[in-house]
Amino acid sequence: MKTITLWNEGWRFAKCPDGPADPAAVLAGEAVTLPHTWYADGDYYQGDAAYQKSFSLTLAPGQRAFARFNAVDKVCEIYLNGKHIGGHKGGYTRFALELTDALRPGENLLTVLVNNDAGETVSPLMGDFASFGGIYRDAELVIAGPVHFDLQYHGSEGVLFRTALRPDGAGTVTCEAHICGGPGQVHYTLADAEGHVVARGDESLTLAKPHLWNGEADPYLYTAAATLTVDGETVDTVSLPVGFRSISVDPDRGFFLNGQHLKLRGVAKHQDTAGVFCAAGPKHWEQDIGLIREMGANAVRLSHYPHPQPVYDLCDERGLVVWAEIPMLKLNETRELLDNAKQQLTEMILQNLHHPSVCFWGIQNEVGLMGAKPYMPGKLRILNDLAHALDPSRPTTSSNCSAVPIDSDLNRITDVTCYNIYYGWYYGDMPDHAAFLDDFHAAHPAMPLGISEYGVDTNTAYHSDAPKVNDYTEEYQALYHETVYPYMAQRDFVWGSFVWNMFDFVSPIRRAANIQFRNLKGLVTHDRLTRKDSFYYYKAIWSQEPFVQIAEKRFEKRAAGTMTVKVYSNQPRVTLTAGGRTWTENTANGIARFAGVPLDMGDNTVTAAAGDLTDKAVFTRVDQPEESYVYVDNGPGLHVRDWFVDADEEARMFPNDAYSLRNTIGELLACPAAMKAIDTIIPKLSKPMRTGPDTYTLEKAIPYLYPDCPEELAKALNSELNKIPK
Repeated sequence: MKTITLWNEGWRFAKCPDGPADPAAVLAGEAVTLPHTWYADGDYYQGDAAYQKSFSLTLAPGQRAFARFNAVDKVCEIYLNGKHIGGHKGGYTRFALELTDALRPGENLLTVLVNNDAGETVSPLMGDFASFGGIYRDAELVIAGPVHFDLQYHGSEGVLFRTALRPDGAGTVTCEAHICGGPGQVHYTLADAEGHVVARGDESLTLAKPHLWNGEADPYLYTAAATLTVDGETVDTVSLPVGFRSISVDPDRGFFLNGQHLKLRGVAKHQDTAGVFCAAGPKHWEQDIGLIREMGANAVRLSHYPHPQPVYDLCDERGLVVWAEIPMLKLNETRELLDNAKQQLTEMILQNLHHPSVCFWGIQNEVGLMGAKPYMPGKLRILNDLAHALDPSRPTTSSNCSAVPIDSDLNRITDVTCYNIYYGWYYGDMPDHAAFLDDFHAAHPAMPLGISEYGVDTNTAYHSDAPKVNDYTEEYQALYHETVYPYMAQRDFVWGSFVWNMFDFVSPIRRAANIQFRNLKGLVTHDRLTRKDSFYYYKAIWSQEPFVQIAEKRFEKRAAGTMTVKVYSNQPRVTLTAGGRTWTENTANGIARFAGVPLDMGDNTVTAAAGDLTDKAVFTRVDQPEESYVYVDNGPGLHVRDWFVDADEEARMFPNDAYSLRNTIGELLACPAAMKAIDTIIPKLSKPMRTGPDTYTLEKAIPYLYPDCPEELAKALNSELNKIPK
């Protein structure tokens, strides 16, 4: 019988900035325990590193040994006693390599050479997140008999279970076993949630009236098991959770689960968390899924790559509809990158086929960020066809961005499509969100549309009575979500939406809001300790758990004599008590607003109540507005707003009839005179502009393309661009 043992202890690690280590030499590295990543804030090392483990292993006659890694970021080559035994390209899926033939008596030395450099042949090539590097998920030692289920079959368990519902309502499980080492007989069983066997078979399983997996309402699971026997003796077993459900998406009416309409209220989630970064474990995964369900979300986009198997298990158990995707964020013309994408897509699908929570396979995210190139649709159709061949039961999806026109062929490839839109943050105004939805649906009435990203950054230290774009206040983030989410909720043709992001996450290029190395669009902070006000807005409109929450509690110090108290609640009416007075208001869109609440100097306690539910907050009236609440950019980079003192001077520096830093990269690339000025004054911008997001203005892009750009050079460039008429 097969045995699986965690192999996380007793490793040594060293970075190898001068190139890969000698796989036969013993490292003088630090002792580490897996999961492990070498990432540290401010030290985004991208290059070679090595892990080693010494071990003794004696196998019984006929036994075979395997090292199984649940993920190594992102490319690795593995050696046992100096002999190359294999490798893997891709940082997010499971794989196994056989040790047997390279084992020797006594001590053995396993060496894992790892590289997380961007490169151009293994996805992701880029992204607003970190390729952390490391053996950051569990490693396992697997001992199998001479004949066993093939755990090297694309990183799966060697057994695939595909569930379906027949027109007569019966449930079927199609079973597919891959066996190593010789012939054997396979018998399958299906057990219900109580452990009672309800179906048996040698090729497939049928259940006349299955209990359906019905999302958050009833996430019912069965267990499918395969038993491998040789000459009547059991030599291997595999058990996996499965569920029966039907899914469909209508371009006018949205998503349907088991024939019932279900508006997908989703969030997106990266895998990292404070302290451990990508090397998270069960307690972190439980916490994350718990917070998502607490807020009332019923769907999650596990972006931008496959997540650990236990996360999919939790989604099965908690009834979350899952969008799973590969890390295809930049698509070049090379055959190698496409081949790697096919490999990663195959591994993701075959490792996750059995999960009823997984309802969408994502094949790309924002590959058109730098412009939709002519070669892209053909390559993406290859991935789309592969996904259908591997699993015809689930729809494929993709995420485009504002750089991709509505009429682009990139919107005609997958079964459903989505957009990442940021009107009211990176560009445009919040109401443009609604216009985009209507324009897309009018142009593509047969294509189901979802919104895969929308959000704004906030630092919970910043606050304002008059929030506005780019002030990074908690109030602007809340205003944004309160404004744009109803646009999607009110349109049945929008099959789902996914807040970007559930949690703040690591992005080594970010320096916004005086917090380095974080994308701050989360509804919850990176350490999971602070639920931002926007979290409670969604809880008010999504969650069935009764609650009441006073907003803006961190905006404690107030200089005005009155304030508007905002309360989030999913109850119909809220009563507010302050200074001996009481007000009652109805909730609308999850919010009750109480205008003109007086504030005395010093502390003022306010209490919100809805039935037996109460919440309290203290607001302190002060003489002067609190300066620390106002965002002042203390970081490196451009401070363009300091270049002018009034609107007239701003208009002279950024005229409508001439070029400036406020033109988009795409507009500047299309103007030879503008590019000549850039090549002459700031040549370091030229190459990254040609590979960067062409919808961003150069003013917004310079801090990312050239973070240490001297301000005097940027001013000089702006002046030269002003000389070029449009």
